[in-house]
Amino acid sequence: MDMEEYLEKRAKKINETIKEYLNDTNSQRYLGKLLGRSGYEYDSEAITKGIIDPANYLLDLGGKRWRPILMLEVLEAFGKNPDDYAEFSIIPEIVHNGTLIHDDIEDNSNTRRGAPAIHVKYGIDVALNLGDFMFYFPMVAVLDSKKLSQETKMKMLTIYQKDMLKISVGQAIDIAWHRNLVDPMSVNEGKYMQMVDAKTGVLSSMAAELGGAIGGADDKTIAALGKFGSSIGIAFQLEDDLLNITKSRLAEKKGGVGDDIQEGKVTMLVIYTLEHSAEADRKRLIQILKSHTDNKEEIAEAIAIIDKYGAKDYTKALAQRLVSDAWKALDQLLPDSEAKKRIKAISEFLVGRTI
Repeated sequence: MDMEEYLEKRAKKINETIKEYLNDTNSQRYLGKLLGRSGYEYDSEAITKGIIDPANYLLDLGGKRWRPILMLEVLEAFGKNPDDYAEFSIIPEIVHNGTLIHDDIEDNSNTRRGAPAIHVKYGIDVALNLGDFMFYFPMVAVLDSKKLSQETKMKMLTIYQKDMLKISVGQAIDIAWHRNLVDPMSVNEGKYMQMVDAKTGVLSSMAAELGGAIGGADDKTIAALGKFGSSIGIAFQLEDDLLNITKSRLAEKKGGVGDDIQEGKVTMLVIYTLEHSAEADRKRLIQILKSHTDNKEEIAEAIAIIDKYGAKDYTKALAQRLVSDAWKALDQLLPDSEAKKRIKAISEFLVGRTI
């Protein structure tokens, strides 16, 4: 199976579903339900300019859509037809894109996937409001559904509320670190893993748990699915950190090689280097990170220090181990099926990215 081709094929259907639900937001039917039938007049043009157009712009910039695909694979592994539940796949992807909007503002990033970020193209006010909208909008599909039992809806709402809170806490920790509100030397591997679990791992955890809830999995299995999804998300972030300081298409799309160095981000690469480097190199790396420099020579110097102490190899091995260990725990709980095989293959593909 060519996993990249498979993901691209599934992503097209996901995109169609997202666009269908997003563009329906401006219908009289939806606005009446959303805003209440007050007898006043809806300004459809303002909603289009403030929500629909910028949201479509961001979604058209691309993305693998692997989180909603994971969600559909999980519910299929429990015997459900993914086509019957496609509308719920918008949940993790819309939330993910909402976090990207807020991330770009908080990180002062002017580009997203090689194009102007939402706040650059449309303004900070539009961007902030759109990000907030994307945190609430996806659950409308659940609340409106006649396919789901009340028990399943409550499970999904509980998962969603829990995970949305985790995202905010994880982002708060990340902001404190790259704004130098916390001494970089106090950040260890355990703290980093917890931050990434809350900020990034939670999105794939949410996808896997929601798929399990729709599939009728018991609480033990849903918890194992959440752990597996989180491990994939953390491993995906570790891969992102690696690719950010490597000449790659991903780095160029995100603002250039070493963009994380310029933002002063405390990544696993940085943590490992600070713990294993000589004092002079440690002090110099911290100095460069705190300066938020855009000087290419200084960024290259920081990357050279990271390379010197084997942080890349350690981070790569950690990502692979995370996914392998999480799969071992989940393997015994999922019934054998083609969907189960694809879930494993997707996780291995994400950890093996070289783009």
